[in-house]
Amino acid sequence: MSQWSYQAPLELSDEQYVRWQALLEERTGICFLQHKSILQKGLSQRMREAGIDDYEYYFDLVSAVPEGVVEWILLVDRISVKETSFFREPKSFKTVQAFLDKRLASSAQRQDYTIDLWSVGCSTGEEAISLAMVASEAIEKSHAKLFLGIMATDISKSALAIAKRGLYSARKIEPISAALKKKYFIQTNNDDFEVLPALLQQVCFTQGNIIEFDQAPKMAMDVIFFQNVLVYFRRWRHKDVLDALVGHLKPGGMLVVGPGEVSNWQHPLMRRSADDTIQAYVRHD
Repeated sequence: MSQWSYQAPLELSDEQYVRWQALLEERTGICFLQHKSILQKGLSQRMREAGIDDYEYYFDLVSAVPEGVVEWILLVDRISVKETSFFREPKSFKTVQAFLDKRLASSAQRQDYTIDLWSVGCSTGEEAISLAMVASEAIEKSHAKLFLGIMATDISKSALAIAKRGLYSARKIEPISAALKKKYFIQTNNDDFEVLPALLQQVCFTQGNIIEFDQAPKMAMDVIFFQNVLVYFRRWRHKDVLDALVGHLKPGGMLVVGPGEVSNWQHPLMRRSADDTIQAYVRHD
């Protein structure tokens, strides 16, 4: 019988930690060398749920293919980082807003034009919903009749399930202005706030791993929002990931990463924003 209910989980030995870190990085790209506590917490939680108290046994279980695939998916869900908030890094969202205002001003007469955005690592949906509000405001301001589509991807199924519900506590929506709350949220009987269905329907939440480039959406994007994700990847992988994302931008499209997340990245098709307090790049072909 498992003893998880009666005692604290065993600490990962150094050897076990190295093995688990290598397996997770190989399969997901996520590096836990600086995040041992996150790794051990996720492992402990999932093993407790499965009634397993032996790290070696569990390692063999999730390593097996195809027998361990389902358990592997559940484990990845537990260890994935779900920290997020509405309008996190406000200056980045203001940059996107200004970019879309300018882009729509030059394309409003094109009846076939669409606005497409991609929230990479969307977690429980706050980032994607923030982008939906920013883009909706820009479209309304332009008086253009355009289609808005937002792709929101994350590796965690449980986070995506929360995102798809579009239901948030009053504390969660505190960063949103009163005007946007009134316009895009409905207060429920439980004092939670529900995203307006018309806005939520514009966001497609789907599971995806950014290192699996061949499975990324084929459509071209006006904006790719990729904040607070690369911090969990090794530096040598940053260039591969960012270079791949460039291929998913429309000409003139913008790529936004978290401030300070990337250093010395250059691409022949990309030009960095003059504002060095943000990290935004525009495709100039």
